Amino acid sequence: MFRIGILGSENSHAMAFSKMFNGIDKNYEGEFDDMCVVGTFGTDDASNKALIEQAGVQFIADKPEDLLGHVDAVMVTARDGKYHAEYARPFIEAGLPAFIDKPFTRDSAEALALVKLAKEKNIPLCGGSSLKVCMETERLAAYAAKNRDAILTGSVYAPVNMVNEYGDFWFYADHLAEISLAVFGWDPKWVQALVRNDKGVTALVGYENYNISNHFCEGMYQYGGTVVTKGGIHTQTIGLDDAYPNECRVFARMLRTGKMHGTYEQLIQPVYYMEALFRSMQTGEKVEVAQAIVD
Repeated sequence: MFRIGILGSENSHAMAFSKMFNGIDKNYEGEFDDMCVVGTFGTDDASNKALIEQAGVQFIADKPEDLLGHVDAVMVTARDGKYHAEYARPFIEAGLPAFIDKPFTRDSAEALALVKLAKEKNIPLCGGSSLKVCMETERLAAYAAKNRDAILTGSVYAPVNMVNEYGDFWFYADHLAEISLAVFGWDPKWVQALVRNDKGVTALVGYENYNISNHFCEGMYQYGGTVVTKGGIHTQTIGLDDAYPNECRVFARMLRTGKMHGTYEQLIQPVYYMEALFRSMQTGEKVEVAQAIVD
């Protein structure tokens, strides 16, 4: 049995993950019998109490480190990415695998230091946006990969929340960033915010052989994208029904096998992209996207 700790109970992800792993959500009965969320830490007392009462979590920790010795892995689900590295680091240092929710962090140097630590200790990590492991995203990414040399352009659209208490643009924009990178490639060269207003942000993203657009839309809750190639156009609406379960499946598979779903670089490349986009939003200029390299 893998004992799991949840760090950041205020996120709805914490409740969903706990119910799946603890057998409360009968839609996944039998799928995660070797997983159990035993403890949680969070700054919201009501959310902590709800996990105990509704999701079968056994105890509440006074601080994240109090879970050490009681868990075999952690899921960092705090809504504000500025806490993710702080919460995850003690467990990675102790040799425990970790899931780190979106955004992985809000600082690329912090993200790089964290994955370097994990790589040095041979600790597998996963996380980021659940949208990149949705069936429809993977379908669109497979089409793009099959036709990579024929891509002319494309686009991705997703919701954004520009003002909130969890990092403003950082809080929700990572979903679109990770969909876009998963579909069009993890190696964008530059990004330029063309429009920023009360409807959101429209950005142009440059690759080696094509440019694509990202549409961060305020006031809507739909996800999707289009890949335009010399041979045709593939448009895909991205649903959320399999987002949480697929995220849990990736995490469970990682714990069972010790193997990561992707690479350390792919985990943190969205942070580099988001930093570049944020700088472009401030200046309107084209900004180079640094490439994540984990030595």
